Amino acid sequence: MSDYQLTATDNIVIRTADGANIPTDPANRDYAEYQKWLAVPNMPDPYVPPPDVPPQPSTGQTIIYEHENRIRALEGQPPLSLGDFLAEADAR
Repeated sequence: MSDYQLTATDNIVIRTADGANIPTDPANRDYAEYQKWLAVPNMPDPYVPPPDVPPQPSTGQTIIYEHENRIRALEGQPPLSLGDFLAEADAR
């Protein structure tokens, strides 16, 4: 792990020791320190995008999903998983 990590933008570098966001401003003391660190030479860690968060159903979708499973229970059918329900809704 390096002392610094790049971000998705060229305007900020993260100092890994404390998570500080350092703007690329020559007047910024932390940025000047980062530039000295780069000159040694050092290499910052690359940007790592966060993992994709699966979409969450809306409140309305959740209510309809629960209602559908109540109906299925009354009819003696197995309940749908939320993923199956949303896939069926998208197919309609």
